[in-house]
Amino acid sequence: MRIPTTALTALIAIVPAYVNAAAITKRALLTGQYATESECSGLYTLENDQWGIAGYTGSQSAEALSCTSGTKLAWETTYTWTGGSSQVKSYTNVALNTGLGKKLSAITSIPTTWYWTYTTASSDLVADVSYDLWLSATAGTTGASSSSSYEIMIWLSARGGASPAGSQITTVTIDSYSWALYKGTVSTWTVFSFKPASASTEITGFNTDLKAFFTYLTTYQGVPSSNYLVQAQAGTEPFISTSSTELTTTQYTIAID
Repeated sequence: MRIPTTALTALIAIVPAYVNAAAITKRALLTGQYATESECSGLYTLENDQWGIAGYTGSQSAEALSCTSGTKLAWETTYTWTGGSSQVKSYTNVALNTGLGKKLSAITSIPTTWYWTYTTASSDLVADVSYDLWLSATAGTTGASSSSSYEIMIWLSARGGASPAGSQITTVTIDSYSWALYKGTVSTWTVFSFKPASASTEITGFNTDLKAFFTYLTTYQGVPSSNYLVQAQAGTEPFISTSSTELTTTQYTIAID
């Protein structure tokens, strides 16, 4: 089922209601390959994670804009990258620091909101905007490690033909959105990626409970509910951007209950 144009338009239209321009004050600019900054009194970490840049040309920066009500983070990232059109260069993201380490069976909800836009975009931009959620069969571990069992990605945008790891295995409707589900293997873990089923769909206003994605995976795709949710991130993966691209998040929140 495709997302109705009217529904998507309505989502986009409400974004400004969450932004107080007077409250947005830029903070330190992160430019280092693995530069980080604590946000919202330690609730989140902003990560300028340029993990895949070896052999390619470009740069990326990130900065927090504001934290309101203790949980609502506004932030932005700007980048240019050339070479290796199929290679992800970075994953500038916001990582949650609380509520992690619970078994999926013990989680009742994962409420999140994410309102974002491309302030500027290169004409040849290839990139995704996505959540990256990590599972492990072992408590007390982290994502993207030898102890990882599953990586769950939820793509809200796929510009320029960007595609997840693996191949599409089915189409599923979750929270009224139609998703193409991909399955693949990266390093030692299995990756499930939910990508909007329509290539033209870009979800710039997302307000949902991510628990529904895990309920689907444990019910229909064999993901054990005994696995622990050890890391939860939201950010962007650029492949190519020969001129400057800027992605601005006007409000981001997430919690694990």
